[in-house]
Amino acid sequence: MKSASGDNFGNRMNTDMDADMHLAPNFTLREMARTEHRDLAEENLRHAYEYLSSLRLTAAMLQVVRDHFDRPVVVHSGFRCLALNTAVGGSSSSQHLRGEAADFHVVGFDLVQVWTWIWKKSDIPFGQLILEGVVAGEPSWVHLSLGEPLRLRSKSRQVFTWDAANGYYRVA
Repeated sequence: MKSASGDNFGNRMNTDMDADMHLAPNFTLREMARTEHRDLAEENLRHAYEYLSSLRLTAAMLQVVRDHFDRPVVVHSGFRCLALNTAVGGSSSSQHLRGEAADFHVVGFDLVQVWTWIWKKSDIPFGQLILEGVVAGEPSWVHLSLGEPLRLRSKSRQVFTWDAANGYYRVA
């Protein structure tokens, strides 16, 4: 069915309904594939369907964070299709390309506090945990990615910080 503007409304409507499916109690596919690059939003969401298994695992890790802090977790970047990953300058080997990573913050909590809790007190089986995205000298998100038992066994319980002067710095 086409709208007056020529859009394929029926297909868009089905995609929108599926995009609201929950991957974890507090996380939808739409949230895990969101982007501020409006020109790539639909393409990104369309490709995200190919990675539902890994997106569910990533959302499950975020759910543990949300349950612990009992506050909303805002996903800045979860799944990224190739075009979006290129547009944001992401690594060609980024786990975001496979739905295995998310950049986020917890509403009302300091990023260092969240990062430290995940690293030192949680039992989340993460691959990489990074305090990154520095803006005006302050970190702007936490990066959390899947670890074992997925294929990236070399990325297990790695903890990093990042700043403009030093780049990535491994702390554990």
